[in-house]
Amino acid sequence: MKKTVFYALMMPALLLGTVSCTDYQDDIDKLTAENDALRSYNNQTISRLNSVVFQTVNGENKITVDQPNAATLVYEVQPNELAPTLAADISRLTFVTQNGGALAITAATADATNGTLTITATPSGFDGSKAQSASLVYTENSRSYQTAYSPVYVVTRPTALDIEIATTSSGKYAVGEKYQLKAVFTPTYTTEKEVTWSVDDTTLATIDANGVLTPVKNGTVVITCTSKANTAVTSSISIEITGGNIPLNEGGVSQGGAE
Repeated sequence: MKKTVFYALMMPALLLGTVSCTDYQDDIDKLTAENDALRSYNNQTISRLNSVVFQTVNGENKITVDQPNAATLVYEVQPNELAPTLAADISRLTFVTQNGGALAITAATADATNGTLTITATPSGFDGSKAQSASLVYTENSRSYQTAYSPVYVVTRPTALDIEIATTSSGKYAVGEKYQLKAVFTPTYTTEKEVTWSVDDTTLATIDANGVLTPVKNGTVVITCTSKANTAVTSSISIEITGGNIPLNEGGVSQGGAE
């Protein structure tokens, strides 16, 4: 056989062998990269986390926010020794919320002995009229660990209030009787509902801390209700007191007071 013919027959085989070896090397490189990535992941904090759970306060699993005051939130980390690692770089920690609102993390500390992660965050934009919840996220090398959502309790102070009192058939209130007054808040989802009650003349009537009015003698008395959470929010009504028994209107109809 001529040399030229022999070389012509061998070339396809050699080329085929070259392609085959290249394919094998690609597979080896791919497996090596995957193995390196797996080894890297196994060395990451996120791969070693078993759990990060919001710590209950007095048995209640809720985050309380009083905007714009900073909130302190405590999480239990397992295993314990990873808590300081989570606290070391707060840029890796973020909160995600539902129905609006934000918690901006400003500081984090940890206790490796107890496995606690304590986060300081500033709340903003939470609407107390909606159900709110938040979840803590730890991110590391494009991977993340997210906690379960915890309900958020939004502290809401009143912006206005009215006084409600049952009306009588004559519009007057009798000496010797007792009448229950009620504070009606704006917004309706106000959470801070403690108030103080007072009358302008205690010789005409008295009122206790629960809003129970007792007329003492005939005259006109002004009753005032003031929010403890926001003392600028107050309301007053004026009623006339007379002697004798005056029946309440049937059905307990009430009237709002004017500030």
